[in-house]
Amino acid sequence: MKSISFFNNKGGVGKTTTLYHVGFELEQQGYRVLFVDCDPQCNLTSHIFDLEIIEDIWNAEQSSIYDAVKPIIKGSGDVDFIQPKKVNNRNIWIYPGDLLLSDFDSILSETWTQVLARQERGFRVTTAIYRLYTKFAKEYEIDFVLIDLGPNLGSLNRSLLLSCDHFIIPLIPDLFSLRGSQNLGRTLSNWVEEWQDSIERTAIDPDFIIPQSAPKFSGYIVSQFNEYGRKPVKAWVKWEKEIPKYIKNFVYEPLSKSKNIKSEPDIENQYKIGQMKNYNSLIPMAQTALKPIFELTSKDGVIGDHHRYVKDCKTNYTNLVLRIIENIQ
Repeated sequence: MKSISFFNNKGGVGKTTTLYHVGFELEQQGYRVLFVDCDPQCNLTSHIFDLEIIEDIWNAEQSSIYDAVKPIIKGSGDVDFIQPKKVNNRNIWIYPGDLLLSDFDSILSETWTQVLARQERGFRVTTAIYRLYTKFAKEYEIDFVLIDLGPNLGSLNRSLLLSCDHFIIPLIPDLFSLRGSQNLGRTLSNWVEEWQDSIERTAIDPDFIIPQSAPKFSGYIVSQFNEYGRKPVKAWVKWEKEIPKYIKNFVYEPLSKSKNIKSEPDIENQYKIGQMKNYNSLIPMAQTALKPIFELTSKDGVIGDHHRYVKDCKTNYTNLVLRIIENIQ
């Protein structure tokens, strides 16, 4: 099982849309996929289920990611190992998101001081969601756990980034998206150092598995570019050229220092794993149909030149998934 977080400190970069399509493409290639929707905006969940199903999930009170950690929030126990919801006719499962998950963020902020003080409760709370999805993934032979995170460097995202095997950065070629990457590597490096220092000095029950917190940066995806005459527009090209420099200076190098890596990588060739178009009107069409863009048909409203975009989307995500698999080996 490989766990991968999709993260950017800047919102509106196509993070959830990309993760969703990667998950469905992985499933089409024969893998078993578990989504974990830890963005309180719940966009991933709303990509998969209609509002009636989401309402039923929240009313059931033992179905969403929030329900799993509710005993911790209320101070009544440990994580509740609930089952995720299976997507009909797919080898895909999801721990649905919940707006109330933001309540867990404040708890994680408080318990981080317990981690630094090397108290066992801090480790148990910080690893709650990790232990939830890991237990299910092992029992159901899940190949990929894909974790959707909100656009911030808060306590919830800290706990999830520290527990995952890999993280991927979706971004768009503009000043704001690049600016949002500038504190990512430094912050994550500090978190890793603090976490590893704490677990090395703590005596914890050997049956309690703690992630070693060495999340590997496994690539970036440039998304939402527009075309004119089947070529990227000039404004996109200008900022796209800046991306490798930002990734090198603000992601790769801070993380490499914490791991004593001294090699000089070819950032663009090694870490640029995909370049996705802005599919414009096909995105809401796919959301309405509750399916990926590359599965849309004429029955869903695809007409004219949109058929080419659907085909291109399939090719792009097939290639992207192959690069992701290559980079996480």
